[in-house]
Amino acid sequence: MKSSAGRAMPCGQPQGPDAVNFGIRSDPLPRRDVFTLLLVRLDDMDLTSSAATVGRPKAALHDDVRPGWSADTISWLLGSPSPGHRLAVLDLGAGTGLGTRTIATLGHDVTAVDTAVDMLSVLQSVREELPHPVARRITTATGSAEDIPLENQSVDAITCLQAWHWVNPVRAIAECDRVLIAGGVVGLAWHTWDRSSNWVKALTAIVEPDGVPADQTRSVPAEFAGRGTFERKLFPFNYELQVDQLVQLASSWTFVSHRSDQDRVLARIRSLGEEAASPETGIVAFPHITAAFRLSGPPELP
Repeated sequence: MKSSAGRAMPCGQPQGPDAVNFGIRSDPLPRRDVFTLLLVRLDDMDLTSSAATVGRPKAALHDDVRPGWSADTISWLLGSPSPGHRLAVLDLGAGTGLGTRTIATLGHDVTAVDTAVDMLSVLQSVREELPHPVARRITTATGSAEDIPLENQSVDAITCLQAWHWVNPVRAIAECDRVLIAGGVVGLAWHTWDRSSNWVKALTAIVEPDGVPADQTRSVPAEFAGRGTFERKLFPFNYELQVDQLVQLASSWTFVSHRSDQDRVLARIRSLGEEAASPETGIVAFPHITAAFRLSGPPELP
C-alpha cells in the first residue's frame, strides 16, 4: 500500500475556464481540434504494443512510487455519473490498479485488464487489504487492448490511464467498440509534469539531454473521428513525496534507469529534492497536471 507521503494533492480552486494552473479547465473540443494537444510526456514507448510489453519498472516499485488517480478525475472520465449510479467499467492497461481502486471506491464494478501478470498480482494482493465492499467490486483479467477478455457490449465505460500510447489504436478501438455498450463512455488520461514550475524545469535539466524529451504533443487517434464528442479537462495537482520516495520514483523512469550515469543523476535529483523539501514534514511537492480526455456518445454498433 502507498505510504501517506505519496499523495496527490489538488492545486487551488477553479478560477474560470482558462484557470489551468490554479484549478481545473474544461473545454469541449470542436471537431477540428479533437485530434490536437495531448500534454503527454513520453518515456521510451513502443506505440505498436500493449503497455506491459514495454520496459516498465518492477511491479512493486511501480505501485509504491507512481501517483494514483483522484476521485474527481475518475468520476469525470466516467461521465460524472450521479451518486448511486453503479457502472460496469473496464480499466484497460490497469497495471497495479492505481486507477482501478479509485473506480471501485466510487462504487463501480471494475475489471482490471493488463498483459503483465506481475502487475495484476500486486493489485490482487492490495485488494485483500481493501474494505470488503470495495474489494468485491474488483475483478482482474490477463489481456490486452487488442484482445480484451470480455463479452460483447458488457461494459458501460472504459478507462485507459497512462497507457493508450502503448496500444495498436486500430485494433484497440475495434475491441473497445465490441465490449462497450451503445452510448458508453471512453476516458483516457495521462499524468504529466507541470513544466511551468521552476522546480520541474530544474528536474528536467538534470535528466536531459539524454533523458526526458521536451514537451511533446500526441494526437487522439484519428480512428476516433466521428464517434462522439471529445472533451478535455486538466487537473493540476502536487504529488507529495518524501525525498527517498522521489529518488525511487526517478529510478523507475526508463529514461533514467537506462543511463550509464544513473547513480550521478539520482544523486542530483536527491539534492534537488532536499532543497525543496518542507523543513517541517520533509515532503517534496512535485507539480503535475493530469490531462484527461472523455469521449461520450459513440454510435451504436451495426
